[in-house]
Amino acid sequence: MSITTDRRLAVDPDDMPGPRGWTRRTFLQAIGAGAFAGMTMGTIADEFFGGSLPEAWAGAPIGPSDGIVIVITLYGGMDGLNVLVPYANGDYYTKRANIAIAADKVLALDANVGLAPQLTYMKALYDAGQVAVVQGVGYPNPDLSHFTSMGIWMNGALNGAFGGTGWIGRWLDGQPAATADLAAASLDVSVPLHMQGYTRRAAGIPPNSNTFGIDTGASDLRMYNGLRSLGAASAGRGALHDTFTGTMNRQLDLATQIGPSLKASLPAGGELTKKLTIAARLLNANIGLRVLDISRSGFDNHENEPTYLPTLLTDLDTALKTFFSTLNPAFLNRVTIMTVSEFGRTQASNASGGTDHGTANTSFVVGPNVRGGLYGQTPSLSTVDRNGRMIASIDFRSMYGSVLDGFLGGGGSSIIGGAFQDLGLFAAPAGAPSATVTPITLGPSPASGFVSVSPVRMFDTRDGTGGRAGAIGEGETWTFDQVGQFGIPVDATAVAWNLTAVNAAANTYVTVWPGATVRPQASSLNPVPGLATPNLVISQLSGAGSVSMYNNTGTVDLIADLVGYFTPSSTLRLQALTPARLLDTRDGTGGVAAPISGGKAIALKVTGSGGVPGNAKAVVLNVVATGADTASYLTLWPSDQPQPLASSLNMVVGQTVPNLVMSKVGADGKVKIYNNSGATHVVVDVLGAFVDNGPGKFVALPPGRVLDTRTGTGAPTAPVGQTPLALQLTGVAGVPSTGVSAVLMNVTVVSPTDSTFVTLFPSGTDRPLASNLNATPGQVVPNMVLGRLGPDGAVAIYNNTGTVDLVADVVGYFTG
Repeated sequence: MSITTDRRLAVDPDDMPGPRGWTRRTFLQAIGAGAFAGMTMGTIADEFFGGSLPEAWAGAPIGPSDGIVIVITLYGGMDGLNVLVPYANGDYYTKRANIAIAADKVLALDANVGLAPQLTYMKALYDAGQVAVVQGVGYPNPDLSHFTSMGIWMNGALNGAFGGTGWIGRWLDGQPAATADLAAASLDVSVPLHMQGYTRRAAGIPPNSNTFGIDTGASDLRMYNGLRSLGAASAGRGALHDTFTGTMNRQLDLATQIGPSLKASLPAGGELTKKLTIAARLLNANIGLRVLDISRSGFDNHENEPTYLPTLLTDLDTALKTFFSTLNPAFLNRVTIMTVSEFGRTQASNASGGTDHGTANTSFVVGPNVRGGLYGQTPSLSTVDRNGRMIASIDFRSMYGSVLDGFLGGGGSSIIGGAFQDLGLFAAPAGAPSATVTPITLGPSPASGFVSVSPVRMFDTRDGTGGRAGAIGEGETWTFDQVGQFGIPVDATAVAWNLTAVNAAANTYVTVWPGATVRPQASSLNPVPGLATPNLVISQLSGAGSVSMYNNTGTVDLIADLVGYFTPSSTLRLQALTPARLLDTRDGTGGVAAPISGGKAIALKVTGSGGVPGNAKAVVLNVVATGADTASYLTLWPSDQPQPLASSLNMVVGQTVPNLVMSKVGADGKVKIYNNSGATHVVVDVLGAFVDNGPGKFVALPPGRVLDTRTGTGAPTAPVGQTPLALQLTGVAGVPSTGVSAVLMNVTVVSPTDSTFVTLFPSGTDRPLASNLNATPGQVVPNMVLGRLGPDGAVAIYNNTGTVDLVADVVGYFTG
């Protein structure tokens, strides 16, 4: 009997129609595309299938000790030497002079080898003990044909046994009938050899969400309307016709409901990033999947490898980051990811800036229960085989067997057809508690509107408000839960709060970022002894609704006042403005021509001035206190509400202190400004306004450094004088290339040589009369800045006097 012929004649079970026109294939696609996000399987059955979800589609949920393996195939032959770089080996630089990665760019794993610079998240996972780097992987008598070698890897058997089948397929053959149907799937238009067994094959899930009925073009809609008309009433052609047309109409109705989720659900990024996002969603649905096959082509770099390979590795690294941030934490210790490629590349580069087909390669095994470290031997670049190729030290089937026995329930020797070297890749079996913590890094949040509140104190480590009484220690990270408190709802994506540092024992910096995720290279404020240092913080929330705070040096007390939060359900959105001065008590701008006395408040009209619309519900202000005659603080709040226990900025005698303030506006269009002690001048510049159904939704990002003139990040390595610095912000640090009106970032002035101020404004426009930061010699001054972008997606940064170094960390952007 011809299996090929039978498959051509038979209807693929993935495409058999079921309730309401769904097939198992479209059901799996919809889950992967996020159509059922947050729903249980019972809810899916009731809501989408009339209470009749076929068991064969959903499968049985996996058990608590069932391992899940994701196999990522990197087609074309990945260049292991430029992925795991032998940076201490002089032969590497001699043989690869035109493509070698400089030693100072390598992410060192030890004194000999390190990762390519694009694999920053992989390095974080390695540092957490969750990556096994398997060096020198290959097989005896290697074949340099893509097709032949890939066939050997897919078959995965010793001595060419079990022809026509693949190693995962043979594992699938051995699974119980009750769970085998959905135990394995391939995110591809076809099912590759390694996913096919003698009696079973994995399900095929095309990753493009190509579900019938979701397109909205004019010709598509005409077709759908025509099909609907067929079933508008019984045509008298029998039950089969009526069943068909009724099913078609239900399919079209359902597609109309879920179409937006299917068409706009995947993150920006490369092919692997999209596929691993779908993989995480499928696993979160807990429909019985144990093995997922994912692939990416493009690694056959015979020329221009320094151009092509970094893009591929960036996609791989981003894909891992996105996968772990999307995966339900309940599955973390049940998942392992493994990379494979049909062969490596030659140890020497060619004249075209590429490499040719080689042998020994590097594979990665990644997961919380992996025993991290280096496995095998780095291939010698001088001791080679008879064909001049590197010699492998680990048979890839030993890696397969180690994964099968260590994480997929056993049977390794039967599946690969003989004994193998157990590499000991796992520190704990699937489902067992992990001894390590997965470094999660979040992607962009859902686009959200603002909810402005009158300031409310969240915590004060001096007196125990918020649950902690005691300063933050040196090198300590403190995580604070925000969702569920202070009126912050569960769907909040980011929180805006004024954070003040006091009682610093040493010069230090404090970093704020989403809780339980990787701490970024960024700072949120820079405390110094003897001063109260404020800064507005807008932080993306973790999935659990928390933020973390890290103190670098000494001890410091922290005080936080909530001023608002962002949520997708809010219609209050930003209208970004070119900075405009609303108040300067030194010259009478704004109607006040004298310092604000201690214990007194003034009311400042903000609507109708500086471009602020009359219907604005909240404003973004840069507030500066200058010339204070005693230590004091300012508080801003909506004019029609009681004065809160909160501070917006703190100052000492003679200090000029800026701080960004997001303030709710009173019904009369005013905000109040209170000075606690002594007298001080106040300057206020407006940067933006929040209005109902305005253009700018906020997308929160993990903090990302976009500028550091000390290191050459984003600009030349040189202090900034009086020539405005152009800083490109679109297309970097998670900010899209288009559709952005303004960027929120923490900007820090370092080492000013004179008393000065710094102004940010849209590139290509005249510099306004406004300031964002004020500094004196020797200071380190941070401030949150709302930067409206010029037509080229950049801002200009002007320093008034002397020179300064500038550091900027993006925390989010506004659409528009």
